[in-house]
Amino acid sequence: MPCARATLAVAMFLFCLALSIPAGDARQVSPVLEKGSEVVRQQISGDWKRLKDGEVIVNAVNEGTTRYVAARILINDTPHHVWRVLTNPFEFEGRISPRMKDVEILVDATTRSVMKCKVEIFPPLIPFITYTVESEYKPYEQVLFKRVDGTLKDFRGGWYLSSKENGASTEVTYRMFVDPGMPVPQWIIRKAMKAELPKTLVALRDRIQTNDTANSAEPLRSILAVGEIAPLVQINPPLSVSASSRHAKAPAKSKPASKPRQVSSLPPGEF
Repeated sequence: MPCARATLAVAMFLFCLALSIPAGDARQVSPVLEKGSEVVRQQISGDWKRLKDGEVIVNAVNEGTTRYVAARILINDTPHHVWRVLTNPFEFEGRISPRMKDVEILVDATTRSVMKCKVEIFPPLIPFITYTVESEYKPYEQVLFKRVDGTLKDFRGGWYLSSKENGASTEVTYRMFVDPGMPVPQWIIRKAMKAELPKTLVALRDRIQTNDTANSAEPLRSILAVGEIAPLVQINPPLSVSASSRHAKAPAKSKPASKPRQVSSLPPGEF
């Protein structure tokens, strides 16, 4: 039973970790096949339809000797708006990642940050873990992150953004490798991340498409990598204060965007 409890604790730990790393030149996560082949064209076409239907596509990708788990989603907003939320750790704290309880910014620069994060795991067995993550930013294209201190032996990965539909939507890829420093097979770790990375992406999509931080309002807290936030463009000039203007009707409010569809299914894959 101690072994079973330890395995459960590790699994829960990995589930939560996949939700807790705030941060996309997007890289294809599908296998590299012969360029121009009919198989590739069919796969790309099929993947695009699934992304348009709201699915999250998950598989594995090798880079050298490291095998990452990668997940992709399509967000109906511009890369600029996606970037504003994805790169802001305070959007993840208690929102996109409810278990993330505290973020301390140690280094804050336009192309690099170092953060110390506190994450609730599996109380009371494992109440909290802390880790320090270093991130490097290429504006509106990618975020690369890696562990520099903390509980885990190793974790690293990245966020990748690719503009789609003439800039009206953004394909976001989130990939990660984790080594907890414990005798746990990598296939178990990948299975855990396969289940949890899509949840992070769906929560990110919901946050971007249903809140004003992405589209207009200044967030209460931010970091330099998020970039400048352009003010709202005023379409109609302000009404002058006059007898006639006091009775003028206020402009109609736009209807809120409908809630995006959740993940419908995940494709089978060898992990």
